[in-house]
Amino acid sequence: MTQLLEVEDLRAGYGSVPVLQGVTFSVAEGETAVMFGLNGAGKSTTVNTIAGLLKTWGGKVTFDGEVISGLPASEIVKRGVSLCPEGRRVFPQLSVRTNLELGAWTNRSVQAEQLERVFGYFPRLEERSAQMAGTLSGGEQQMLAIGRALMSKPRLLLIDEASLGLSPKLTQTVFQVVDQINDDGTTVVIVEQNVGVLPYADQALVMQKGTITFDGRGEALAKTGDLRAAYLG
Repeated sequence: MTQLLEVEDLRAGYGSVPVLQGVTFSVAEGETAVMFGLNGAGKSTTVNTIAGLLKTWGGKVTFDGEVISGLPASEIVKRGVSLCPEGRRVFPQLSVRTNLELGAWTNRSVQAEQLERVFGYFPRLEERSAQMAGTLSGGEQQMLAIGRALMSKPRLLLIDEASLGLSPKLTQTVFQVVDQINDDGTTVVIVEQNVGVLPYADQALVMQKGTITFDGRGEALAKTGDLRAAYLG
């Protein structure tokens, strides 16, 4: 199985404070990997460093056989890696459609094709395409954030805390759409604290204190009796 993403001994942090203490894992092309862990474990730092938003202190990130750590975030997007950040971060004063179009700024040639794809996943966004993003509900803003990340036609989609602040019903909807995105050929790494995402995971990763403490198949972690007690504190 081809490894699309390879993270080797990754170290990073903020200011002089280290967060990642040598993170190593790989994700096969076409799979969905879910990264669990408590707040402060280093999950967001990991995906932000992969995406080029944080500087790598040590180790390396390889995507499709080429080292991307050290490249600017804009170049990493062009290579085929896209991040849906924690907290959604939509542009509230811009329309839904404009928010989505901005997601394709590195690859305008796919804008029309990806817009149709995103509206297929999230019909509600098409209904509200002229509406200001700041007036959307939390769930709709999460859909918009994921949709915007898809607009560059990434081969690897990183999603940070997809279910944060969503109702259980909306959470399942988002997880199901992420599963569909993966079925359509996009490799996914999703950061989560909600174990309800496990049925959609090919690979499960658990982070504690800046290191990976479990790396295995999703079904293996699902069989762990009390997942939260065993791995999440």
